[in-house]
Parts: sequence; C-alpha cells; structure tokens
Amino acid sequence: MVGLPKLIVLLLVAVGAWCVYRWLNGAGRQAMSRRRAASPPPRAIDAEDLTACGVCGAYVAAQAPGCARRGCPRPR
Repeated sequence: MVGLPKLIVLLLVAVGAWCVYRWLNGAGRQAMSRRRAASPPPRAIDAEDLTACGVCGAYVAAQAPGCARRGCPRPR
C-alpha cells in the first residue's frame, strides 16, 4: 500500500525533474532575455496608395508622373 510519505516523495521528485527539464531547455533564460531585450515600438512607415494605369495596367503611385506610352492618362 502507498502511504502518505511515499506520495510526498514522489511529488517532490516529479517537481524536481520538471524544474531540471525546464532549466536544461533554457526556459528560464529565454524569459529573462525577453524582458531585457524589449524592442522599441515600430516606427510609422511613409506609404502611398497605388493605382492601376488604364493603359499598361502597371500599379503606380497616385502622384507619379506619366509613362512614355501613348494614351497614358497621367500628365508628364
């Protein structure tokens, strides 16, 4: 029959094995490095919307000058 002292020893061995496993896999070190190496928030990106050219179908910036093709709806 399993007594209370044996259950306590078994529980301590299981918890100890779990702690050793976590330590060997570096879980504690990774958590510490994540706290130390917090990256700054990303900066805003200057972006423009693109529109399709009616003549050639290429996507160009809305403020881009026209291409050299005939019938380009954008001014040069």
